[in-house]
Amino acid sequence: MKVDIAELSVLRSFVAPDGNPSSEVKAPKGVGRGFRCLFREFDNAHGGAVANVQSLIDFRQKLPQAERATLDALFLWPLALVESEGHSVGYLTAVVKPRFEERVRTPHSGEVTVPRTLDWLNNPDHARAVGASVVVESHDIILRVAYCAQIARAIHFVHSRGVVFGDIGPLQVVTSDSPIDVMLVGTEFMRVGGFSGEQQRVHSVGMCPTECARGQTVHDVGTDRFKLAALFRRILGEAEESPAPLFSLGARIDNEGIGMFDRGLGTDPHARPSAFEWYSYLYSQTVSHSAPPVIEMFEVLPEHGLRYQSIEVTWRVRGHRRLSLESPWGEVHALGIGASRHRLTLKQSGQFRLVASNGHGTTERSTDIVYAFDPPAVRFVEVPELGDIATAMTGLDSTFLAEQVVQGPEFNWLDGNFGAVALPELPRLPELPQFDSVEVPLRQIDWEGLTSVVDHAMRTAEKEARYGNAGLLLLRRRAGVFFSRARSLVATVATAHLRVRTRRRSSRRH
Repeated sequence: MKVDIAELSVLRSFVAPDGNPSSEVKAPKGVGRGFRCLFREFDNAHGGAVANVQSLIDFRQKLPQAERATLDALFLWPLALVESEGHSVGYLTAVVKPRFEERVRTPHSGEVTVPRTLDWLNNPDHARAVGASVVVESHDIILRVAYCAQIARAIHFVHSRGVVFGDIGPLQVVTSDSPIDVMLVGTEFMRVGGFSGEQQRVHSVGMCPTECARGQTVHDVGTDRFKLAALFRRILGEAEESPAPLFSLGARIDNEGIGMFDRGLGTDPHARPSAFEWYSYLYSQTVSHSAPPVIEMFEVLPEHGLRYQSIEVTWRVRGHRRLSLESPWGEVHALGIGASRHRLTLKQSGQFRLVASNGHGTTERSTDIVYAFDPPAVRFVEVPELGDIATAMTGLDSTFLAEQVVQGPEFNWLDGNFGAVALPELPRLPELPQFDSVEVPLRQIDWEGLTSVVDHAMRTAEKEARYGNAGLLLLRRRAGVFFSRARSLVATVATAHLRVRTRRRSSRRH
Protein backbone atom coordinates (compact mmCIF):
# COMPACT_ATOMS: atom_id res chain seq x y z
CA MET A 1 0.00 0.00 0.00
CA LYS A 2 1.20 3.49 -0.89
CA VAL A 3 -0.01 6.92 0.27
CA ASP A 4 0.62 10.28 -1.37
CA ILE A 5 2.18 12.83 0.94
CA ALA A 6 -0.47 15.36 -0.06
CA GLU A 7 -3.08 13.20 1.69
CA LEU A 8 -1.32 13.52 5.05
CA SER A 9 -2.59 15.99 7.63
CA VAL A 10 0.31 16.81 9.94
CA LEU A 11 -0.57 17.27 13.61
CA ARG A 12 2.93 17.94 14.92
CA SER A 13 6.53 17.49 13.81
CA PHE A 14 9.51 16.40 15.89
CA VAL A 15 12.88 14.68 15.68
CA ALA A 16 12.83 11.03 16.72
CA PRO A 17 15.35 9.81 19.33
CA ASP A 18 17.42 8.22 16.57
CA GLY A 19 17.72 11.64 14.84
CA ASN A 20 15.30 11.06 11.94
CA PRO A 21 12.65 13.74 11.17
CA SER A 22 9.18 12.47 12.10
CA SER A 23 5.62 13.79 12.14
CA GLU A 24 2.40 12.77 13.80
CA VAL A 25 -0.37 12.72 11.18
CA LYS A 26 -4.01 11.77 10.86
CA ALA A 27 -4.25 8.16 9.80
CA PRO A 28 -5.22 7.81 6.14
CA LYS A 29 -8.16 5.55 5.42
CA GLY A 30 -7.21 1.90 5.54
CA VAL A 31 -3.87 2.44 7.32
CA GLY A 32 -3.57 1.12 10.84
CA ARG A 33 -6.34 0.76 13.40
CA GLY A 34 -6.15 4.14 15.18
CA PHE A 35 -6.82 7.74 14.37
CA ARG A 36 -3.17 8.74 14.18
CA CYS A 37 -0.04 7.50 12.45
CA LEU A 38 3.62 8.34 12.57
CA PHE A 39 5.27 9.52 9.36
CA ARG A 40 9.00 8.78 9.27
CA GLU A 41 11.09 10.26 6.49
CA PHE A 42 13.85 8.24 4.90
CA ASP A 43 17.28 9.41 5.99
CA ASN A 44 18.56 8.26 2.60
CA ALA A 45 15.83 7.24 0.19
CA HIS A 46 17.94 5.00 -2.03
CA GLY A 47 16.43 2.05 -3.84
CA GLY A 48 17.61 -0.53 -1.35
CA ALA A 49 15.98 1.21 1.63
CA VAL A 50 12.65 1.60 -0.17
CA ALA A 51 12.63 -2.01 -1.36
CA ASN A 52 13.48 -3.24 2.13
CA VAL A 53 10.61 -1.30 3.76
CA GLN A 54 8.24 -2.66 1.10
CA SER A 55 9.36 -6.20 1.94
CA LEU A 56 8.58 -5.52 5.63
CA ILE A 57 5.10 -4.24 4.72
CA ASP A 58 4.45 -7.36 2.64
CA PHE A 59 5.71 -9.58 5.48
CA ARG A 60 3.19 -8.06 7.91
CA GLN A 61 0.31 -8.46 5.48
CA LYS A 62 1.00 -12.19 5.14
CA LEU A 63 0.91 -12.88 8.90
CA PRO A 64 -2.19 -14.40 10.51
CA GLN A 65 -4.34 -11.91 12.37
CA ALA A 66 -3.18 -13.01 15.86
CA GLU A 67 0.51 -12.82 14.93
CA ARG A 68 -0.03 -9.46 13.24
CA ALA A 69 -1.53 -8.10 16.45
CA THR A 70 1.49 -9.34 18.42
CA LEU A 71 3.83 -7.76 15.87
CA ASP A 72 2.05 -4.41 16.15
CA ALA A 73 2.25 -4.55 19.95
CA LEU A 74 6.01 -5.18 19.96
CA PHE A 75 7.23 -3.05 17.03
CA LEU A 76 6.56 0.22 15.23
CA TRP A 77 6.26 -1.78 12.03
CA PRO A 78 6.01 -0.08 8.61
CA LEU A 79 2.37 0.05 7.46
CA ALA A 80 2.58 1.89 4.11
CA LEU A 81 5.02 3.78 1.90
CA VAL A 82 4.60 7.54 1.44
CA GLU A 83 5.33 8.99 -2.01
CA SER A 84 5.89 12.47 -3.34
CA GLU A 85 5.64 12.94 -7.11
CA GLY A 86 6.04 9.22 -7.60
CA HIS A 87 9.11 8.83 -5.41
CA SER A 88 9.09 7.20 -1.99
CA VAL A 89 10.06 9.68 0.73
CA GLY A 90 9.11 7.80 3.87
CA TYR A 91 6.67 5.38 5.45
CA LEU A 92 3.87 5.26 8.02
CA THR A 93 3.85 3.36 11.30
CA ALA A 94 1.61 3.28 14.34
CA VAL A 95 2.23 5.91 17.00
CA VAL A 96 4.02 5.30 20.28
CA LYS A 97 1.43 4.70 22.98
CA PRO A 98 1.34 7.26 25.83
CA ARG A 99 2.54 4.72 28.39
CA PHE A 100 5.89 4.66 26.54
CA GLU A 101 6.28 8.45 26.76
CA GLU A 102 7.46 10.98 29.33
CA ARG A 103 6.49 14.63 29.79
CA VAL A 104 9.56 16.60 30.81
CA ARG A 105 10.36 20.28 31.11
CA THR A 106 13.29 21.61 29.09
CA PRO A 107 15.02 25.01 29.43
CA HIS A 108 14.18 26.11 25.88
CA SER A 109 11.02 24.30 24.82
CA GLY A 110 9.13 24.12 28.06
CA GLU A 111 7.17 20.94 28.75
CA VAL A 112 7.48 18.38 25.96
CA THR A 113 6.51 14.76 25.38
CA VAL A 114 9.34 12.40 24.47
CA PRO A 115 9.66 8.62 24.12
CA ARG A 116 11.07 6.91 27.22
CA THR A 117 14.03 5.15 25.59
CA LEU A 118 16.49 2.81 27.26
CA ASP A 119 18.82 5.74 27.87
CA TRP A 120 16.49 6.73 30.70
CA LEU A 121 16.66 3.23 32.14
CA ASN A 122 20.44 3.07 31.82
CA ASN A 123 20.97 6.48 33.42
CA PRO A 124 18.67 6.88 36.45
CA ASP A 125 20.49 10.04 37.56
CA HIS A 126 19.53 11.76 34.31
CA ALA A 127 15.94 10.54 34.57
CA ARG A 128 15.72 11.88 38.10
CA ALA A 129 17.28 15.22 37.12
CA VAL A 130 14.68 15.94 34.41
CA GLY A 131 11.79 14.93 36.66
CA ALA A 132 10.87 11.66 34.96
CA SER A 133 7.87 9.82 36.35
CA VAL A 134 9.67 6.48 36.09
CA VAL A 135 13.13 6.09 37.62
CA VAL A 136 14.57 2.56 37.84
CA GLU A 137 17.49 2.54 40.25
CA SER A 138 20.67 0.80 39.10
CA HIS A 139 20.51 -1.71 41.96
CA ASP A 140 16.96 -2.80 41.08
CA ILE A 141 18.18 -5.82 39.14
CA ILE A 142 14.86 -7.68 39.28
CA LEU A 143 13.00 -4.93 37.43
CA ARG A 144 15.83 -4.55 34.94
CA VAL A 145 15.83 -8.30 34.30
CA ALA A 146 12.10 -8.07 33.53
CA TYR A 147 12.74 -5.37 30.89
CA CYS A 148 15.51 -7.49 29.33
CA ALA A 149 13.15 -10.48 29.17
CA GLN A 150 10.60 -8.42 27.23
CA ILE A 151 13.26 -7.28 24.74
CA ALA A 152 14.43 -10.88 24.24
CA ARG A 153 10.80 -11.96 23.68
CA ALA A 154 10.35 -9.33 20.95
CA ILE A 155 13.58 -10.24 19.14
CA HIS A 156 12.73 -13.95 19.34
CA PHE A 157 9.36 -13.22 17.71
CA VAL A 158 10.98 -11.85 14.55
CA HIS A 159 13.99 -14.22 14.55
CA SER A 160 11.68 -17.23 14.65
CA ARG A 161 10.00 -15.88 11.50
CA GLY A 162 13.19 -15.25 9.54
CA VAL A 163 13.55 -11.51 10.21
CA VAL A 164 16.83 -9.84 11.27
CA PHE A 165 16.37 -6.64 13.29
CA GLY A 166 19.72 -5.06 12.38
CA ASP A 167 20.21 -1.92 14.46
CA ILE A 168 19.52 -3.06 18.02
CA GLY A 169 20.43 -0.25 20.39
CA PRO A 170 19.22 1.80 23.37
CA LEU A 171 17.50 4.41 21.16
CA GLN A 172 15.51 1.72 19.35
CA VAL A 173 13.72 0.53 22.52
CA VAL A 174 11.07 2.43 24.51
CA THR A 175 9.79 1.23 27.88
CA SER A 176 6.67 1.29 30.03
CA ASP A 177 6.36 0.66 33.77
CA SER A 178 2.67 -0.23 33.98
CA PRO A 179 2.73 -2.90 32.85
CA ILE A 180 6.41 -3.74 32.40
CA ASP A 181 6.64 -3.63 28.65
CA VAL A 182 8.83 -2.55 25.74
CA MET A 183 8.39 -1.57 22.09
CA LEU A 184 11.09 -1.53 19.40
CA VAL A 185 11.22 1.38 16.95
CA GLY A 186 13.41 2.26 13.96
CA THR A 187 12.47 -0.87 12.06
CA GLU A 188 13.52 0.35 8.59
CA PHE A 189 16.84 -1.46 9.06
CA MET A 190 15.16 -4.82 9.63
CA ARG A 191 15.53 -7.42 6.91
CA VAL A 192 13.16 -10.22 5.96
CA GLY A 193 14.81 -13.55 5.15
CA GLY A 194 15.35 -13.93 1.42
CA PHE A 195 15.55 -10.17 0.73
CA SER A 196 18.94 -9.44 -0.83
CA GLY A 197 18.58 -5.80 -1.84
CA GLU A 198 21.15 -3.17 -0.96
CA GLN A 199 20.82 -1.93 2.62
CA GLN A 200 22.45 0.66 4.81
CA ARG A 201 24.58 -0.97 7.55
CA VAL A 202 24.28 0.88 10.83
CA HIS A 203 25.39 0.17 14.38
CA SER A 204 24.52 2.09 17.52
CA VAL A 205 27.48 3.42 19.50
CA GLY A 206 29.32 0.59 21.22
CA MET A 207 27.17 -2.10 19.56
CA CYS A 208 29.36 -3.13 16.63
CA PRO A 209 29.98 -6.92 16.56
CA THR A 210 33.49 -8.26 16.16
CA GLU A 211 32.86 -9.67 12.68
CA CYS A 212 31.53 -6.31 11.45
CA ALA A 213 34.60 -4.53 12.81
CA ARG A 214 36.63 -6.98 10.71
CA GLY A 215 34.77 -6.13 7.50
CA GLN A 216 31.47 -8.05 7.46
CA THR A 217 28.78 -5.84 5.91
CA VAL A 218 25.65 -7.97 6.32
CA HIS A 219 23.36 -7.90 9.35
CA ASP A 220 22.39 -11.44 10.34
CA VAL A 221 21.13 -13.38 13.34
CA GLY A 222 24.70 -13.58 14.71
CA THR A 223 25.10 -9.78 14.76
CA ASP A 224 21.67 -9.42 16.37
CA ARG A 225 22.70 -11.83 19.13
CA PHE A 226 25.86 -9.85 19.84
CA LYS A 227 23.93 -6.58 20.06
CA LEU A 228 21.34 -8.21 22.29
CA ALA A 229 24.05 -9.28 24.77
CA ALA A 230 25.68 -5.83 24.59
CA LEU A 231 22.32 -4.15 25.23
CA PHE A 232 21.60 -6.38 28.24
CA ARG A 233 25.05 -5.66 29.65
CA ARG A 234 24.26 -1.95 29.62
CA ILE A 235 20.94 -2.52 31.38
CA LEU A 236 22.21 -4.95 34.04
CA GLY A 237 25.79 -3.76 34.53
CA GLU A 238 26.97 -1.31 37.17
CA ALA A 239 28.41 1.10 34.60
CA GLU A 240 28.36 1.49 30.86
CA GLU A 241 32.13 1.76 30.67
CA SER A 242 34.18 -0.98 32.31
CA PRO A 243 37.72 -2.38 31.92
CA ALA A 244 36.36 -5.75 30.79
CA PRO A 245 33.06 -6.78 29.15
CA LEU A 246 31.93 -8.83 32.16
CA PHE A 247 33.51 -6.72 34.91
CA SER A 248 30.31 -4.86 35.82
CA LEU A 249 28.15 -8.00 35.98
CA GLY A 250 29.92 -10.11 38.61
CA ALA A 251 27.98 -8.71 41.58
CA ARG A 252 24.62 -8.59 39.77
CA ILE A 253 23.84 -11.88 38.02
CA ASP A 254 24.58 -15.52 38.73
CA ASN A 255 27.21 -17.75 37.17
CA GLU A 256 24.87 -19.07 34.47
CA GLY A 257 24.20 -15.53 33.32
CA ILE A 258 27.92 -14.70 33.33
CA GLY A 259 28.49 -17.66 31.03
CA MET A 260 25.78 -16.47 28.64
CA PHE A 261 27.28 -12.98 28.46
CA ASP A 262 30.72 -14.49 27.86
CA ARG A 263 29.38 -16.36 24.83
CA GLY A 264 27.13 -13.53 23.68
CA LEU A 265 29.96 -10.98 23.57
CA GLY A 266 32.43 -13.48 22.11
CA THR A 267 33.80 -13.72 18.59
CA ASP A 268 31.98 -16.93 17.59
CA PRO A 269 28.53 -15.98 16.19
CA HIS A 270 27.29 -19.58 16.41
CA ALA A 271 28.10 -19.82 20.14
CA ARG A 272 26.11 -16.72 21.08
CA PRO A 273 22.87 -17.35 22.99
CA SER A 274 19.71 -16.98 20.94
CA ALA A 275 16.95 -14.57 21.87
CA PHE A 276 14.90 -17.55 23.06
CA GLU A 277 17.75 -18.70 25.34
CA TRP A 278 17.96 -15.20 26.78
CA TYR A 279 14.22 -15.05 27.32
CA SER A 280 14.17 -18.45 29.05
CA TYR A 281 17.03 -17.50 31.36
CA LEU A 282 15.72 -14.00 32.17
CA TYR A 283 12.18 -15.22 32.76
CA SER A 284 13.45 -17.96 35.09
CA GLN A 285 15.40 -15.31 36.99
CA THR A 286 12.24 -13.24 37.41
CA VAL A 287 10.35 -16.27 38.73
CA SER A 288 13.16 -17.43 41.04
CA HIS A 289 13.44 -13.99 42.64
CA SER A 290 9.76 -14.08 43.62
CA ALA A 291 10.54 -16.71 46.31
CA PRO A 292 13.45 -17.56 48.64
CA PRO A 293 16.63 -18.77 46.89
CA VAL A 294 17.11 -22.39 45.90
CA ILE A 295 20.49 -24.09 46.50
CA GLU A 296 20.64 -26.83 43.87
CA MET A 297 24.14 -28.10 44.63
CA PHE A 298 26.77 -27.51 47.33
CA GLU A 299 29.89 -29.64 47.80
CA VAL A 300 33.52 -29.57 48.91
CA LEU A 301 36.33 -31.30 47.00
CA PRO A 302 38.18 -33.23 48.22
CA GLU A 303 35.81 -34.50 50.92
CA HIS A 304 38.78 -35.04 53.24
CA GLY A 305 42.38 -33.93 53.17
CA LEU A 306 45.47 -32.95 55.08
CA ARG A 307 45.32 -30.02 57.42
CA TYR A 308 46.28 -26.75 55.66
CA GLN A 309 45.62 -28.36 52.28
CA SER A 310 43.85 -26.25 49.64
CA ILE A 311 40.24 -27.31 48.97
CA GLU A 312 37.55 -26.05 46.58
CA VAL A 313 33.92 -25.34 47.45
CA THR A 314 31.43 -25.32 44.55
CA TRP A 315 27.71 -24.55 44.40
CA ARG A 316 24.77 -23.84 42.13
CA VAL A 317 22.16 -21.38 43.45
CA ARG A 318 19.14 -19.65 41.89
CA GLY A 319 17.31 -16.51 42.95
CA HIS A 320 19.89 -15.12 45.38
CA ARG A 321 20.92 -11.52 45.88
CA ARG A 322 23.39 -12.19 48.70
CA LEU A 323 25.65 -15.19 49.26
CA SER A 324 28.07 -16.17 52.04
CA LEU A 325 30.15 -19.22 52.99
CA GLU A 326 30.77 -20.21 56.62
CA SER A 327 33.72 -22.48 57.48
CA PRO A 328 33.95 -24.97 60.41
CA TRP A 329 36.53 -22.73 62.13
CA GLY A 330 34.23 -19.69 62.16
CA GLU A 331 35.34 -17.69 59.13
CA VAL A 332 32.60 -16.08 57.01
CA HIS A 333 33.35 -15.37 53.34
CA ALA A 334 31.10 -12.91 51.46
CA LEU A 335 30.73 -14.20 47.89
CA GLY A 336 29.79 -12.48 44.66
CA ILE A 337 26.43 -13.27 43.12
CA GLY A 338 28.14 -14.46 39.95
CA ALA A 339 30.58 -16.75 41.79
CA SER A 340 30.21 -20.54 41.59
CA ARG A 341 33.36 -21.73 43.40
CA HIS A 342 35.74 -20.64 46.13
CA ARG A 343 39.16 -21.96 47.24
CA LEU A 344 40.38 -21.88 50.82
CA THR A 345 42.74 -23.66 53.23
CA LEU A 346 41.39 -26.59 55.27
CA LYS A 347 42.17 -25.82 58.90
CA GLN A 348 39.99 -28.26 60.83
CA SER A 349 37.28 -30.88 60.41
CA GLY A 350 33.63 -29.89 60.29
CA GLN A 351 30.75 -28.82 58.05
CA PHE A 352 30.72 -25.90 55.64
CA ARG A 353 27.51 -23.88 55.33
CA LEU A 354 26.26 -21.82 52.37
CA VAL A 355 23.74 -19.04 53.08
CA ALA A 356 21.77 -17.51 50.17
CA SER A 357 19.16 -14.78 50.59
CA ASN A 358 16.98 -12.34 48.70
CA GLY A 359 14.05 -10.06 49.51
CA HIS A 360 11.77 -13.05 50.09
CA GLY A 361 13.85 -15.07 52.53
CA THR A 362 17.03 -16.99 53.32
CA THR A 363 18.09 -20.52 52.40
CA GLU A 364 20.93 -22.47 54.03
CA ARG A 365 22.63 -25.74 53.19
CA SER A 366 25.47 -27.62 54.89
CA THR A 367 27.93 -30.13 53.52
CA ASP A 368 28.78 -33.51 55.00
CA ILE A 369 31.61 -33.43 57.52
CA VAL A 370 34.90 -32.63 55.83
CA TYR A 371 37.73 -34.32 57.70
CA ALA A 372 41.13 -32.69 58.15
CA PHE A 373 44.01 -35.07 58.89
CA ASP A 374 47.40 -34.09 60.22
CA PRO A 375 50.17 -34.87 57.73
CA PRO A 376 52.40 -37.83 58.71
CA ALA A 377 55.59 -36.87 60.53
CA VAL A 378 58.71 -38.90 61.53
CA ARG A 379 58.99 -38.43 65.28
CA PHE A 380 61.82 -40.95 65.86
CA VAL A 381 63.73 -43.72 64.07
CA GLU A 382 64.29 -47.01 65.87
CA VAL A 383 67.95 -48.08 65.74
CA PRO A 384 68.68 -51.30 67.69
CA GLU A 385 71.35 -51.07 70.38
CA LEU A 386 74.54 -53.00 69.56
CA GLY A 387 76.42 -52.41 72.76
CA ASP A 388 80.07 -51.42 72.87
CA ILE A 389 81.29 -51.08 69.34
CA ALA A 390 84.72 -52.21 70.41
CA THR A 391 83.30 -55.72 70.92
CA ALA A 392 82.43 -55.97 67.27
CA MET A 393 85.71 -54.38 66.22
CA THR A 394 88.04 -56.62 68.18
CA GLY A 395 91.35 -57.05 66.42
CA LEU A 396 91.29 -53.71 64.62
CA ASP A 397 93.90 -51.07 65.18
CA SER A 398 92.24 -47.85 66.35
CA THR A 399 95.16 -45.76 65.10
CA PHE A 400 94.65 -46.95 61.55
CA LEU A 401 90.87 -46.56 61.86
CA ALA A 402 91.39 -42.94 62.97
CA GLU A 403 92.74 -42.19 59.52
CA GLN A 404 89.50 -43.43 57.93
CA VAL A 405 86.90 -41.60 60.04
CA VAL A 406 86.44 -37.91 60.70
CA GLN A 407 85.60 -38.16 64.39
CA GLY A 408 88.98 -39.51 65.47
CA PRO A 409 90.32 -42.69 67.10
CA GLU A 410 87.73 -42.92 69.88
CA PHE A 411 84.57 -44.97 69.39
CA ASN A 412 82.44 -43.25 72.02
CA TRP A 413 80.85 -40.97 69.39
CA LEU A 414 79.34 -44.01 67.71
CA ASP A 415 78.27 -45.66 70.95
CA GLY A 416 76.62 -42.41 72.00
CA ASN A 417 74.55 -42.28 68.83
CA PHE A 418 73.31 -45.81 69.35
CA GLY A 419 72.28 -45.01 72.89
CA ALA A 420 70.36 -41.83 72.01
CA VAL A 421 67.04 -43.67 71.84
CA ALA A 422 66.07 -46.05 74.62
CA LEU A 423 64.80 -49.28 73.05
CA PRO A 424 64.24 -52.85 74.26
CA GLU A 425 67.60 -54.58 74.53
CA LEU A 426 68.31 -57.15 71.82
CA PRO A 427 69.72 -60.60 72.64
CA ARG A 428 73.46 -60.53 73.07
CA LEU A 429 75.61 -61.52 70.15
CA PRO A 430 77.30 -64.91 70.33
CA GLU A 431 80.79 -64.92 71.84
CA LEU A 432 83.23 -64.47 69.01
CA PRO A 433 86.92 -65.44 69.13
CA GLN A 434 89.60 -62.80 69.14
CA PHE A 435 91.89 -62.43 66.16
CA ASP A 436 95.46 -63.51 66.85
CA SER A 437 97.19 -61.04 64.58
CA VAL A 438 100.48 -60.57 66.41
CA GLU A 439 103.34 -59.70 64.09
CA VAL A 440 100.98 -59.60 61.10
CA PRO A 441 101.68 -56.44 59.07
CA LEU A 442 98.59 -54.19 59.14
CA ARG A 443 98.74 -53.51 55.42
CA GLN A 444 98.10 -57.22 54.68
CA ILE A 445 94.64 -57.21 56.36
CA ASP A 446 91.47 -56.34 54.38
CA TRP A 447 90.45 -53.43 56.57
CA GLU A 448 87.53 -52.47 54.35
CA GLY A 449 86.05 -55.93 54.70
CA LEU A 450 86.58 -56.04 58.45
CA THR A 451 85.10 -52.62 59.16
CA SER A 452 82.02 -53.48 57.12
CA VAL A 453 80.93 -55.64 60.05
CA VAL A 454 79.38 -52.54 61.59
CA ASP A 455 77.20 -51.94 58.52
CA HIS A 456 76.22 -55.60 58.36
CA ALA A 457 75.38 -55.64 62.03
CA MET A 458 73.20 -52.52 61.81
CA ARG A 459 71.27 -53.73 58.75
CA THR A 460 70.78 -57.15 60.24
CA ALA A 461 69.68 -55.74 63.58
CA GLU A 462 67.17 -53.57 61.76
CA LYS A 463 65.74 -56.65 60.06
CA GLU A 464 65.52 -58.42 63.39
CA ALA A 465 63.65 -55.44 64.84
CA ARG A 466 61.21 -55.60 61.93
CA TYR A 467 60.85 -59.37 61.43
CA GLY A 468 61.52 -60.81 64.89
CA ASN A 469 63.31 -64.15 65.45
CA ALA A 470 63.95 -64.66 61.76
CA GLY A 471 66.10 -61.56 61.78
CA LEU A 472 68.00 -62.76 64.87
CA LEU A 473 68.84 -66.10 63.23
CA LEU A 474 70.04 -64.23 60.16
CA LEU A 475 72.25 -62.07 62.40
CA ARG A 476 73.87 -65.08 64.02
CA ARG A 477 74.37 -66.89 60.75
CA ARG A 478 76.01 -63.90 59.06
CA ALA A 479 78.19 -63.18 62.07
CA GLY A 480 79.43 -66.79 62.14
CA VAL A 481 80.20 -66.79 58.43
CA PHE A 482 82.00 -63.47 58.69
CA PHE A 483 84.24 -64.46 61.58
CA SER A 484 85.02 -67.81 59.95
CA ARG A 485 86.19 -65.99 56.86
CA ALA A 486 88.11 -63.45 58.93
CA ARG A 487 89.87 -66.19 60.99
CA SER A 488 90.80 -68.05 57.78
CA LEU A 489 92.18 -64.84 56.28
CA VAL A 490 94.29 -64.06 59.34
CA ALA A 491 95.57 -67.65 59.55
CA THR A 492 96.60 -67.60 55.89
CA VAL A 493 98.46 -64.31 56.31
CA ALA A 494 100.18 -65.53 59.51
CA THR A 495 101.25 -68.81 57.85
CA ALA A 496 102.67 -66.98 54.87
CA HIS A 497 104.56 -64.63 57.16
CA LEU A 498 105.94 -67.58 59.16
CA ARG A 499 107.21 -69.27 56.00
CA VAL A 500 108.99 -66.10 54.95
CA ARG A 501 110.74 -65.85 58.32
CA THR A 502 111.73 -69.54 58.19
CA ARG A 503 113.29 -69.13 54.75
CA ARG A 504 115.26 -66.09 55.88
CA ARG A 505 116.69 -67.98 58.89
CA SER A 506 117.64 -70.93 56.69
CA SER A 507 119.44 -68.72 54.22
CA ARG A 508 121.44 -67.08 57.04
CA ARG A 509 122.65 -70.46 58.32
CA HIS A 510 123.90 -71.43 54.90
